[in-house]
Amino acid sequence: MPSPLSRLLPAGLVVGACALPAARLAAQLEPNSNLDAIEQMDRRQMPRAEPKPIFFPPFPPPLDRAVVRSVTPAAGRLTASDELKAFVGDVFYPQLGTRLAAGELDAKLRARLDAYHAEKLALQNELRTELDRQRDAAPSARRDALIALARRQAPRLATLEKNAEELRRDLRVNEGDWSALREWHLGDNSRRGDSPDEIAGVMRACAYYENGLLPAQRRLLREVALEIGMAGDSAAKAAAAQPYVFFPPEPARVMLPDDVPAALAQRIAEFEAKKSGLKKELYDAAVADDTSGIGLFRSRALKNLAEKQAPALAALESLAEEIRRGLAELPAAAAPAGAHSPLPVELSRRLFRIVQSHDALQREAAAKVDAIVARVEGSPVQISYHFEPNALRFVVAPRGFRRGRPNADMLAKIESIRAEISAIADDYGRRLADLVNDRDAMKPEVAAAIGSQKPDAVDAAIAGAIRAAVLQENEDANRMYRAAVFEPGMSPPQRLLLLDAALEQLDLPLPHGELQPVRRAGGW
Repeated sequence: MPSPLSRLLPAGLVVGACALPAARLAAQLEPNSNLDAIEQMDRRQMPRAEPKPIFFPPFPPPLDRAVVRSVTPAAGRLTASDELKAFVGDVFYPQLGTRLAAGELDAKLRARLDAYHAEKLALQNELRTELDRQRDAAPSARRDALIALARRQAPRLATLEKNAEELRRDLRVNEGDWSALREWHLGDNSRRGDSPDEIAGVMRACAYYENGLLPAQRRLLREVALEIGMAGDSAAKAAAAQPYVFFPPEPARVMLPDDVPAALAQRIAEFEAKKSGLKKELYDAAVADDTSGIGLFRSRALKNLAEKQAPALAALESLAEEIRRGLAELPAAAAPAGAHSPLPVELSRRLFRIVQSHDALQREAAAKVDAIVARVEGSPVQISYHFEPNALRFVVAPRGFRRGRPNADMLAKIESIRAEISAIADDYGRRLADLVNDRDAMKPEVAAAIGSQKPDAVDAAIAGAIRAAVLQENEDANRMYRAAVFEPGMSPPQRLLLLDAALEQLDLPLPHGELQPVRRAGGW
């Protein structure tokens, strides 16, 4: 929830992570299954497995957008493990998340995971070192040096990619796929039709759980999922919600210059048209396979499509590299919008320290409540909480009592927990009020600095100063993000390495898990 400070931030700020609601993907069947018998079985007679938690990584924010790391309340077993932060760009993130939530990561798998991460980190460091070394070199010399490094790293990167795919397969928990318990498919007879969230969820799940896909296709499916999830009721609304260009390594989002030479603009248009065609073909195949509902043939169809699209995807990457070289020849781009504070340096720093103090206060309060949540997990007590603009709100209630009332001991326990959290909330409220007062006390200085006493102008200046400070804090991560997208000379796997390093450094909040979908909701 927005805080008094975050309400002053511009509407374009990226808050937390983008997480799409759940949709449902069809279960895969083993090749030797009796397909006819399974298809005809009355599902009401089948024993229902307990849904497992599924975790998806945050979507990368657009390049050069300020990222505010909001606190997300704990949700028991649906809270993403902090271990996942090191793997936000990896194809096995959901499978690993389910394993960690279930406590089923054995020593052998952990050793493989540690070895994978160590090699990935070594390759990232080698790439970053070369980028730093070539920072002041002439463009042609820098490009040649990066091409040479790409050749040297190619065998190790190929092995890393192979190991990631094997981890994606071997980290899978039995009946743990996102789609394993789902009782519906896209295209099922329904008066309401498929909702955008359901379609987007199927695309996202397909990107991580389906076999036979190329890495580039998995990235395109994530891009499709994000586009569908952000679609508007009209072309104008869709453009307003998503004004960015997806550019390799997907799903990176960037703003390209408007005033490029005609030849380069034509190449960009060609790139977008060819990419849209590949995405449409991939989308159609994923929808058709989900509609069929027969898992045996699905990965085979997708594997055939992977073989068909491989040359076109390679050509698309070559076109993207040509565009990068064209963009590199243009005059240096201006600093991103909002990068400069409208206030004097010292005043901006004081404002940002208040923001940092607020974030620390919120994290401290959340950690205290989370400790209580963890302590009572498994007991018939349910705790939920959230941050409102001026308070920490919470509910403590009995759980699992369908008939009758909790006994006196349980009621006493609930009251004791309420008193504990109430003390945390009261302390949070008092300290938050102090921070708000500190911020308000600075408004006369802000007004003097901008030469205006208008409240809206003062608030806008405070918001601009905070945004500039956040961008400055994230500059190293955005520098890597920018190089991953625009620096000529790197290979596609290297670009992914660099984007992953940027996302890890941005320290995006990890989305909560979602239980495996079972039945379709009655409406959108």
